Amino acid sequence: MNEIEVKAKLKNKEKVIESLKNMGAEFLNTKYQKDVAFWPNELKANEKHHPLGTNFMRIREQESNGAKKVLFTLKQPQTNQTDCKEYELEINEKGIPELKSLILALGYYEYVTIEKNRTIAKIKDIEVCIDDVTDLGSYIELEKFGPADQAKKIQNELYSILESLGVTKEDFVYDGYDILVHNVK
Repeated sequence: MNEIEVKAKLKNKEKVIESLKNMGAEFLNTKYQKDVAFWPNELKANEKHHPLGTNFMRIREQESNGAKKVLFTLKQPQTNQTDCKEYELEINEKGIPELKSLILALGYYEYVTIEKNRTIAKIKDIEVCIDDVTDLGSYIELEKFGPADQAKKIQNELYSILESLGVTKEDFVYDGYDILVHNVK
């Protein structure tokens, strides 16, 4: 199963949250997340997009209600940058320096650090993330897991939901936060 998502810049976060509540979304929790993104060394000359089939890594430190968690993630874009095979595992916070050394030894470099506050909600089998990203502003992500051959269909479904929330096509975003933050720094 692939993680299939869509993303958009929010012009009116409060209105979208109200629309989500009216749709019956269940608001679950809010987290602070600090992500360190790692890219393959061979992409240093071309940092504009995630080439399909290429592995990208991330170390995420997150905190919610006083509980800390560290996740190591490997993402591999499939049909586009927002349809990814994803592998994730929780690690001990003390292992972060060793994991960073391992990633660097594998031929990756530290691309960018992204910090955000994320509010998570659910609409049936769709995860909704309202993100306040440092240096970028507010965004919404809709995520759903599905088979690779259904990625386009699922993305169209998710885009329709965004539009029903009052988000326009002009606000759709096709890059990851790593690229967006890198481009403003």
